[in-house]
Amino acid sequence: MVYYETSMTLATIPYANVPRTTALHLDYVDRFDRVARFYGGSPDDLLSYQRVAAGIRSELSHRRKLVEILIEQNQRFGCTAETEQSIRSLEKEDTFAVLTGQQVGLFSGPVFTLYKALTTVHLARRLTEQGVRCVPVFWLAAEDHDLEEVVRTAVLDKEGVLTPLEAPAERPAPDSPVGTVRLGAGISGVLDQLQNLLPAGEARDHLMGDLRQCYAPGATWSEAFGRLIARLFGRFGVVLIDPLDARLHELASGVYRLAIEQAPRLRERLHERSRALVDAGYHAQVHVGEDSTLLFLTVNGGRHPLRQRGEWFEADGASTFPAELERRIAATPLDFTPSALLRPVVQDSLLPTIACVPGPAELAYFAQCTAIYEEFGRPAPVLFPRAAFTLAERRLARLLEKYGATLEDVWQGENHLRRKLAAASLGTDADGWPKRLERGEEDLRKLFEDLRGSVERIDPTLLDSLTHTHEKIEFHLERLRGKVSRAALDRSEILRRHEEELLRFLTPAGGLQERVVSGVYFVGRAGYGLLDALLGQIDEGLGRHCFAVY
Repeated sequence: MVYYETSMTLATIPYANVPRTTALHLDYVDRFDRVARFYGGSPDDLLSYQRVAAGIRSELSHRRKLVEILIEQNQRFGCTAETEQSIRSLEKEDTFAVLTGQQVGLFSGPVFTLYKALTTVHLARRLTEQGVRCVPVFWLAAEDHDLEEVVRTAVLDKEGVLTPLEAPAERPAPDSPVGTVRLGAGISGVLDQLQNLLPAGEARDHLMGDLRQCYAPGATWSEAFGRLIARLFGRFGVVLIDPLDARLHELASGVYRLAIEQAPRLRERLHERSRALVDAGYHAQVHVGEDSTLLFLTVNGGRHPLRQRGEWFEADGASTFPAELERRIAATPLDFTPSALLRPVVQDSLLPTIACVPGPAELAYFAQCTAIYEEFGRPAPVLFPRAAFTLAERRLARLLEKYGATLEDVWQGENHLRRKLAAASLGTDADGWPKRLERGEEDLRKLFEDLRGSVERIDPTLLDSLTHTHEKIEFHLERLRGKVSRAALDRSEILRRHEEELLRFLTPAGGLQERVVSGVYFVGRAGYGLLDALLGQIDEGLGRHCFAVY
């Protein structure tokens, strides 16, 4: 298959200017020293990765079993020769894994899933070039039981209207892992709907051919998602791992035993870390209950939290004792699955993980779970935040340029963007109304600043009245600005259409594009070469949000 080149231009934006960026995320990428105590090492320091590598002690027999399982799984997904080569290299003690993962969502889920995989490829290559041999690994989060979340995605129609897609699905049992759910005949209609929303052409035809092979009636969600990721990223040597495999759970059984035996100690460490995060001005992403074991237990086909009740344990109302849990771990290890805070430890007990590529929310829960790595006898991986993009076709970039606007203007919402477009359309010369309003507001600020000293000398009790008067004038000037902007848009159908187009494509549903729109939407428009173009831009955009025009 030929992957046609996609040209791309890039602008980068500091995370301080990106909507809803948490304090923890901002400090991690810009001021790591503030959060260093919560993590395993700086992502910008090669020594961090070397220290983790030195602390990993994988038995050769474990690696051989792992490689055997991964070869079988990836061949089932239709892997490439590059992926097989990556897998076989994991048998060597000097080869490590750069790991990421995501829920097995419909048609790849949100586009940030693709950015995670590409960042993992980028980091694995970079570390290998620096003398630490690594392969990229993608964990299929198939054990989660939130089916309602994975069966939905969304794309944009030709007008930029967000269009939801949903695949009908029936669980084999209540709360069963999503990876075990099978696609029904209704998936064909969802594929037809997607095809009709994408522009005709070779890019769409290539994508739809792959999607129809991957998302076929009868396939499980794990199989469908894994086959698609294999087609998208196989040429980069990405290795897939499906945790819904009894052999993998057998290899991880020691983690399950220790999680049960040391449940009080693990809770204590996590509570201490959560308090430390809050005291430092951050947030604890995951609540840890007073009876948590960090494990789920399968009961009658459903996945239920395993809770500690003194000397015994409970799941879905059924009580059991440690000896019975020990027996089940040995006999049916697949019955045990980790919570969000234990999953990284399980992953790293299976793989020689040197680094992990998380999103912002995962970066937050890693700040908690790194507190328990020591209890399991291994170092926490280095966290390398995934790349972040907002994508735009060139016509949208030309619209922004026409009005002198930026992606940040769009992020500031409808009212701000409307004023920006209206100002540009009515002229921004020295005699234009926007400039005159700005000058007037600046003159008013200076006036009230000058008045403050005089009023304070005459009667300090009048300062509140002065401040209130200034605020009222500013409020009415802002209202005037909005009214003039609306009037300008009302007079121009073109302006109104351009405003809607920018908002719909760049901030669908009022949120970050990468969290709302499916990755296949962009691949179906630009072709698989888009992935190569994005991979080529990651190094330039590290630590910032990227506005990529293709």
